[in-house]
Amino acid sequence: MRKSFLDIVKNFAPSWFTVTMGTGITGILIYTTPYDFNGCHGIGKAIFALNCILFISFTIISVIRYTVYPYTFNLMLSHPGQSMFVGTIPMGLATILNSVVFMFPKENHPWAPNLAFVLYFIDVALMLFSCLVVPFYKLTIHKHTFETMYSTWLLPVVPAVVTAASGSVVAQILDVERAKLVLLLSYIIWGLGIPLSFCIIAFYYSKTVITTIPPPELLISMFLPLGPLGQGSFGIVNLGIVAKGFFSKNNEEFVPVELIGQVAEAGGALVGLVIWGFGIFWFAMAISCVIYGLMHNEVKFNIGWWGLTFPIGVFTSSTNTFANLLQNDGFKVLGAVLTISLTCLWLFCMVKTIQGAYTTKMFVAPCLSNMRTLPVPACDISEAERNNESEEPKNSQANNF
Repeated sequence: MRKSFLDIVKNFAPSWFTVTMGTGITGILIYTTPYDFNGCHGIGKAIFALNCILFISFTIISVIRYTVYPYTFNLMLSHPGQSMFVGTIPMGLATILNSVVFMFPKENHPWAPNLAFVLYFIDVALMLFSCLVVPFYKLTIHKHTFETMYSTWLLPVVPAVVTAASGSVVAQILDVERAKLVLLLSYIIWGLGIPLSFCIIAFYYSKTVITTIPPPELLISMFLPLGPLGQGSFGIVNLGIVAKGFFSKNNEEFVPVELIGQVAEAGGALVGLVIWGFGIFWFAMAISCVIYGLMHNEVKFNIGWWGLTFPIGVFTSSTNTFANLLQNDGFKVLGAVLTISLTCLWLFCMVKTIQGAYTTKMFVAPCLSNMRTLPVPACDISEAERNNESEEPKNSQANNF
């Protein structure tokens, strides 16, 4: 039975923003592919336009949801699975921010630097909410066990890595003073996200080894550690490249350390290579475990499949960066292969998502199915009980992811 518009709004979970993440990174990679082809820029801009429409639409629906059904905001934050996806909002916005820089050169579009600068700080604000508020709920409200720990724990902290990498992109087109601010802030934000991501990845690896790979509906989450590794590698390399340019500009160094620009570039490249190598391990393990899981279980498509696209996409961005930096054909070919694979995966996910959205079966918010077991403000309980008419999902874990 198809849901009404208000039911769709009430069940519109933050996990839908994973669609904008995957769509945005796909458009960027097609636009910046190392092997140019006729129409690559046009296709990239078309996907960018689609991504803008999706992001704006999802934002409007979310605002309506939390305005008409205000109790759902606390329910969402109090849900140990759904709250993780708050981080997909700043990451989705980051793909739009990066697209503006890549696709609209400031020489032909003088408005691009100002727009990018504003979007960057909006992204920083959303990132801070994800990185600070959601972990606070995790420490104080959520109930966890060793068995229910999954790689989705990365989602609230990865936005810091993504925002830092976006800062390195934005700084390239800004004037010196604003670029200095963005550059320094991005280094700090990178330091916020990468150590936290490494802690979670280490814990997740231990949990997976001791127990087993995730259940079929969460199998795709094996790819999530690739996100902070790929974007962390890209971010530190690009920050170093941009830092070198500004440290040497007009012989005016804004940090009184000799050769700091060269150190930032060389150090960033080396650290980025190490992180990229770590990503190779997770890429191989994720592919192997997913194939193994598919051979032994029936896995149905759910919104979590979009979790494949962004991690692979940012790892591809890092690969392309090394191809340009090192002038290495191996990285260049690998980047092209990954871009083609990602495009095919994006098309598959988009078709399946359109089908699921048409039938309204994919509009399920797990936090509404068990809201009586979660902390809800007293003023919202009665309204929540009156409005909770949605059916309990058959498989809440799949919809959590």
